[in-house]
Amino acid sequence: MNIELTEDQRIITESIRKFLKNEIAPLVEEHESQRKTITKDIIKMLEPYGYASGLVAEEYGGLELDCLTYALMVEELSRTWASLRTMVTSSALVTKLLGRKGSPEQREKFLPRLMAMDDLACFALTEPNVGSDTRSIDTKAERDGYHYIINGTKTLITGGSLADVVLVYAQVKQPNGGKGITAFLVHRDESPFEAQDIPKMGMHCSPLSELAFVDCRVPAANRLGEEGAGQRIALTGLNEGRVNVTFAVVGLGQAALDASIRYAKERVQFGKPIASFQLVQDLIVQMALKVDTARLLGSHAARLLDQKKDCRREASFAKLFGTEAMVDVCNMAIQVHGGYGYTSEFPVERYFRDVRHLTMAEGTTQCNPPLK
Repeated sequence: MNIELTEDQRIITESIRKFLKNEIAPLVEEHESQRKTITKDIIKMLEPYGYASGLVAEEYGGLELDCLTYALMVEELSRTWASLRTMVTSSALVTKLLGRKGSPEQREKFLPRLMAMDDLACFALTEPNVGSDTRSIDTKAERDGYHYIINGTKTLITGGSLADVVLVYAQVKQPNGGKGITAFLVHRDESPFEAQDIPKMGMHCSPLSELAFVDCRVPAANRLGEEGAGQRIALTGLNEGRVNVTFAVVGLGQAALDASIRYAKERVQFGKPIASFQLVQDLIVQMALKVDTARLLGSHAARLLDQKKDCRREASFAKLFGTEAMVDVCNMAIQVHGGYGYTSEFPVERYFRDVRHLTMAEGTTQCNPPLK
């Protein structure tokens, strides 16, 4: 089922799909089979299509795309290579926040290279003992003249070891004796930190890192927003993030569906293609139903965002249904492929590994906000 697109959206998605098929898809198998980390020159290839600048206002040099258009771009990228998608959109999240919340000096300093994809960024909130309970972060930042001194550890950070700019959240002691979560733009060249990659189940070509900040001196001018405003900044765009995760898993689900249809037409058992067997047909119908439903839920939430309407419920439902449903879809794709589905000879085992992570991104399945 295709959602109704504008002419511009159709042109954008078709041009991106053609580019990804011709230029990016041929790189996937070698990189994934050898677990080769995606390099910056590959990421740079996406720059003309607005993956970094798409959500930045035109006045700051961005494309200022609507949410649905960008979400469709996310689906296409995820459909081709989920590892590349997660690195690109993680960097774009920081770029978007910088465009919206940064000072003129910060935008001038960081945005041009981030939007050109010459620099990459990552979002560093999660800690070894802190996941959904973001108010309990342990990383601390202490003012020291024209700098802050940051000490703490961040973990499960997508693209952390490749990032030039890290958006770090830390506790800053307030005059009243309390603490306030504060956001800082930490550039590796001026404020060095340590990064170590964490082995993981899926998305083998995208690093997931632990970052250690030990007496890391960050210019006070790099503080994003006021002291204590970090929690609000971190939650800014949460609904957009959930919509983009929905389209990311839809891309994987669509890839799994496409692969299953191809295989069912080619695989012959008992003298005929397995696509003629009712049980296989039922699996594929169930997969297509879940993919279409998730895409429609995500599209509805995206359109509400574009209309500047509150959509906490709709974005949460889209993310909740989409992530869990696409785990089912990728599992069914393995079943359609039979024993071969469990091998690396076919891509469906990779789709299953890659999609599983996204039930935890942008809030776990169990941590959706209460309905109002």
